[in-house]
Amino acid sequence: MGLCTSTLREISILNSLPRHSSIVEFKEVVVDNRDRVFVVMEHLDRDLKRFMDVKMRPLRPREVKCMLKQLLEGVKFLHENGLMHRDLKPSNLLVNKMCELKICDFGLSRQLRSESGSCSPGVATLWYRAPEVLAGAETYSSAVDMWSVGCIMAEMLLKQVLFKARCEIEQLHIIYMSFGIGCATPYGNQLLRRFHALGRTPMLTQLGLICSTGFYVLIRTRE
Repeated sequence: MGLCTSTLREISILNSLPRHSSIVEFKEVVVDNRDRVFVVMEHLDRDLKRFMDVKMRPLRPREVKCMLKQLLEGVKFLHENGLMHRDLKPSNLLVNKMCELKICDFGLSRQLRSESGSCSPGVATLWYRAPEVLAGAETYSSAVDMWSVGCIMAEMLLKQVLFKARCEIEQLHIIYMSFGIGCATPYGNQLLRRFHALGRTPMLTQLGLICSTGFYVLIRTRE
């Protein structure tokens, strides 16, 4: 009988946090008569990925606004309590038919100010991973969560993944095709040598369903 490290971390984090409407509630740990361990969490109908998959259309603007507001409030709460989630993606956001949203799966979360000072580079699911993490940075900030939020927002509006690749280098290539290459750090300069004269595809042309105001809000999530 036992729990893996990520599950223990999640239970510890959820137990230490004050209650918040945008964070899933931990209920209890249950052990059955075969010594199997079950972690009981608050129940919602489905995750956001499944919620979007079963719809035959992109989400309505009011649905996006409602769920994005709750996501941002939840992320703000985590950051104010000194935590980075580090794996925000649609399948880690629980929703119900009333468009209530709660952040779950804290197995990769960590303190913003850790004693070790360095961070694991291989966090977050590939399509929602910030460029600095893709580039192998060992120190980064809560901005990595905001990158994921921006990707999720675009996916809700477009009903498709914004940056979809099969590996880290391809993921960076797609991002740099849209934003250009930033190389203000030694790591960025090293990475730059792996890319040659990449053309750029303006982001706004990839987001045809979004008006100029919506595009501005999406870009500002990174600031």
